Amino acid sequence: SSGGSSCDVGNSPWVQVASAMPAMSKISSAVAGAAAVVGATAFVGLPQQQGARDVNSVSMRGARAGDKISTRGVSSASTATLSLGVAGLAALAISRRPTAAASKSSVVCCAYDASKEIGACDPLLFWDPIGFCEGGSKEDFDRRRAVELKHGRLCMFATIGMLWPDVFGKFDGYLSPSQGLKFSDVPSGIYAVSKVPLEGWLQILLVAGLIETQLFKDQSFGGPGFAKYGAEPGNFGTGYWGRRIKDPVERRLKLTTELNNGRLAMIAMAGLLIQNGLTGQSPIEQWQSGHISPFNDGQGFFAIARRAGYDASKELGACPPLGYWDPFGMMAFQDKDKFMRNRELELKHGRICMAAAIGMFVPDLFGRFPGYLSPSDGLKFSDIPSTIDAIYKVPTLGWLQILAFAGLLEAKNLAFPMDYGWPAFFGNVGKLKGPEREKKLLAEINNGRLAMVAMAAIVAQNGATGQSIVEQFSTGNLNPFVGGYAHQEAGNRVVMRAGGNSAALPWAPCPEGLTNDPFGDFAGDVGFDPLGFAKNKRLLPWYREAELAHGRVCMLAVLGFTVQVSGAKWEPFIT
Repeated sequence: SSGGSSCDVGNSPWVQVASAMPAMSKISSAVAGAAAVVGATAFVGLPQQQGARDVNSVSMRGARAGDKISTRGVSSASTATLSLGVAGLAALAISRRPTAAASKSSVVCCAYDASKEIGACDPLLFWDPIGFCEGGSKEDFDRRRAVELKHGRLCMFATIGMLWPDVFGKFDGYLSPSQGLKFSDVPSGIYAVSKVPLEGWLQILLVAGLIETQLFKDQSFGGPGFAKYGAEPGNFGTGYWGRRIKDPVERRLKLTTELNNGRLAMIAMAGLLIQNGLTGQSPIEQWQSGHISPFNDGQGFFAIARRAGYDASKELGACPPLGYWDPFGMMAFQDKDKFMRNRELELKHGRICMAAAIGMFVPDLFGRFPGYLSPSDGLKFSDIPSTIDAIYKVPTLGWLQILAFAGLLEAKNLAFPMDYGWPAFFGNVGKLKGPEREKKLLAEINNGRLAMVAMAAIVAQNGATGQSIVEQFSTGNLNPFVGGYAHQEAGNRVVMRAGGNSAALPWAPCPEGLTNDPFGDFAGDVGFDPLGFAKNKRLLPWYREAELAHGRVCMLAVLGFTVQVSGAKWEPFIT
């Protein structure tokens, strides 16, 4: 293998295929030869750029402590094995000759440990929620690090470019004299893309390419197998403002700072572009005009469509405390027919969730029906839990009956989808009139909205704890992330604290990093840390400082809010 490729050639499928087919036909030989070419490219097409590395400290997920792990790289073992396996199957199928069973062999690859690389820093430390680094090689990591640095640097410049022209002004003169286009005609934001002529974009790309390839000598082009990242991806030898940093601690700090600033700039640029596209204004224009929200303020991208659309702000449901609340702008491009359709769906979902929320409580509070739900299956009503697991307990025929009954009810009331009568389902349509009718309809809408939110929370809580809502309340299991503690007796707090339980939550263990001593190193430590911040002991003092600062600000803010609401204000004006 070349470049540290991690395939054990002595036990590789090459030897197995060759020994298993001593008498291949010509066609079989051709197939195997073609697959050999593919397999060969898998060995030499992805060279290991970084050389040998120490992998003794890297552990494979799922490997036992005593297992030995091959340390010959990971570039192409899976590709080679797949190609040769296909070759073997094709040759066996064409030759139709019996072959001896090949002995089993195993190839174990070792992933690169990126947890000590620059970028694994406070507060998230090594953060890889998608698992990019779980099975990747050093070359894979270097490629992603080079890409991350490049995108971060571009976004840092782009973020400045989104703000600078509107703050400090644009260049004088013409951007394109032939087209009569001035620099002042180009907006700040994504709409500049369509303003700049094609020849201008070609010049920009040409200059950027020359800077990368000639000035910085960047060789990270071509992707896996062709790009060269060097000993340190993203290091073009320009130094820090021309200065070579020799101190390793300072150098690591500067590189970490650049990486984090680039990450922040990528997120900021994404937010700026989305906001710019939705509002039609640059960030400075939005701030100057008070257009902070892209929805519902009559400005920007949605303003024209909204003026021609249907005004739903006077419909039922627009009530205190939020008034007309449409944060996602669903009514921006909708007419009255679309609104009525959305209202019908809202009512239907609300009614279902009101009935469902009651159904989550009633069986555990008042008991279940006696007898059998399904005599043929020997299934009693008492066997059905008051949780989402009931879905799997009810037989398919039972669900079909439920759906058929619900369908009949809906078909009966199809003529009046939002008015089933008073009382409901008795056909007394139009009995309520005037303010009394509006009051009842508004109460139904609000109760349905509350039931939808409540039902979502009940189902999520049930899924996290495995208990019904009544079981959670009756056992004290109110925290879905600390399951199992509900079985402890919550009566003797002293005994439970002595056993290592939290003073704030006596049924829960004391979180890692806390002492449960309110008068210890951190005043007010009562063992309450549901998000696990205290695990990072080095950052714990910083968290306490931030907590105190926020607490002091909020105490003053609450005081100021209360004083002003009570009517105590300075007169006549602030300005």
